[in-house]
Amino acid sequence: MRITVVIGPFFPMPPAPTGAIEKVWHRLAEAFAARGHTVTVLCPRSGRDANDETIRGVRYVRFRRWQRTGSTKLDLVKDFIHSLRTMATLPQADVTVTNCFWLPALLRLARRARVGALNVHAQRFPKGQFSLYRGADRVSTVSEAIASAIREQTPALAPVIRVIPNPVDIAVFTPEGPTRRTAGTRTILFTGRIHPEKGLDILVRAYVLIRRERPDVRLCLVGPSEVPRGGGGPQFVERLTSLAGEAPIEFRPNIADPAELALTLRSCDVYCYPSVAYFGEASPVAPLEAMACGAVTVVSDLPQFGGYVEEGVTGLTFSREAHDADARLAACLASVLDDQQLAERLRTAGVERARSLSVDRVAEMHLEDFEGLIANRTRGTPQGGPS
Repeated sequence: MRITVVIGPFFPMPPAPTGAIEKVWHRLAEAFAARGHTVTVLCPRSGRDANDETIRGVRYVRFRRWQRTGSTKLDLVKDFIHSLRTMATLPQADVTVTNCFWLPALLRLARRARVGALNVHAQRFPKGQFSLYRGADRVSTVSEAIASAIREQTPALAPVIRVIPNPVDIAVFTPEGPTRRTAGTRTILFTGRIHPEKGLDILVRAYVLIRRERPDVRLCLVGPSEVPRGGGGPQFVERLTSLAGEAPIEFRPNIADPAELALTLRSCDVYCYPSVAYFGEASPVAPLEAMACGAVTVVSDLPQFGGYVEEGVTGLTFSREAHDADARLAACLASVLDDQQLAERLRTAGVERARSLSVDRVAEMHLEDFEGLIANRTRGTPQGGPS
């Protein structure tokens, strides 16, 4: 099978520091190639990356990388230019997968025989743009919450929507391995963009409450805060520091190396991802990586977490919209820190759930779907399928 993956204009592929979507498709591309498929990834360059090279069986064709501006209109212009450039370079394929905004719409206006079956991949809530993608053979997404929103906004696409979860690399993210714990302290950890939509102000206020009776607890926030990398900027970091008062917060830069990230996840006492971004999250990979490493996980009650965080079974959740959301989060964190039997039960179930979403298993789901798309295009029939 010939598979093309076209990544949007703002983030390169690993091993460079990048985003969650890029990490997911990097892992899947290598899994497809390992099964003998011909895989080409079109993506932005990083540093001294070659314009065209093959690594671990995957061909990478790279283009200029654009920086986010914080302006949706300007970023859409950059996506349009990137989509035009990649469109001109698309190889002959049986299936083409993309998360670009404009590329699927442009392909509707042009002869697209060489792209094969077109799979529009969504990891964000739709904002009305899916009416542009009515020619797609598949709209794939990673949570039922996103799928439902797409159906509601663009009912004509309902037959081609399918939910396939994000994977986790259980060869790297595993509870077995070294840790880096500091004697006499317990750590609450967050990994991701340091941005207001991640609910970090709620986490910091909860941390202050926790510290009143547990002065040995520390909070560590790992991830980019710079606006071009999706962060909230220095003002947001200052705001969090001010909210914490005398309670120390450790800010650490993004960890690009998966092995180093896994080590960090294994070293925490509780992992917290308190996102409030109902329209900004699809199915975040970060909590799943933490669970795979044996970290007890606490998340907000966003439905996007429902595919792997089951309240009281594989993790704990708190009500993000409650007037006392910080106190509710603090209660969840305290229960994990103080009740080792509960923590161990959640840890064991969390690891098991993460392993059920390994890269190999999710890659097989995609490949099975691709084969169905190709078969239906050959027969000239529309592709539906379960969601």
